[in-house]
Amino acid sequence: MRSTRNVNFETRTMETEVDVENRDLSIDPGMYANALLQLSRAQNVLTIPVEALVLKGRQDTVYVVDINNRIHIRDVDVGTQGSRLAEIRSGLHAGERVIIGGQEKYFENEEVKPLLTPEPTSDTSQESGGVIDIKAEENDGGAQ
Repeated sequence: MRSTRNVNFETRTMETEVDVENRDLSIDPGMYANALLQLSRAQNVLTIPVEALVLKGRQDTVYVVDINNRIHIRDVDVGTQGSRLAEIRSGLHAGERVIIGGQEKYFENEEVKPLLTPEPTSDTSQESGGVIDIKAEENDGGAQ
């Protein structure tokens, strides 16, 4: 894979060339493709939703809710950051609860009534659209 590394921030695109094996000649010039690219991978790391991060100056912080439902603002060291999740290298422990969004409404040691929400455990997402799966159509007789 080769890329220009110049991202167009309006369209969030970058020119990229990918070599694809095409021995059976099923890929024709001018065709479009959807691809899932793995840019980075981290396993068995502590992650939080990116909405939980608050940038104060040059320092990333999170608002942690302790076992007594009190808020503590804590500095964290962020590692790999995706579109939905951020790796936390230090400053937070597994199982600690963080506030996601609206942190400016809260202050240190404030008591809150948290509402727990399930969050994603992976930042991998697969987009689809404009895809024709010939093999699937063959298996169901091409029925729509």
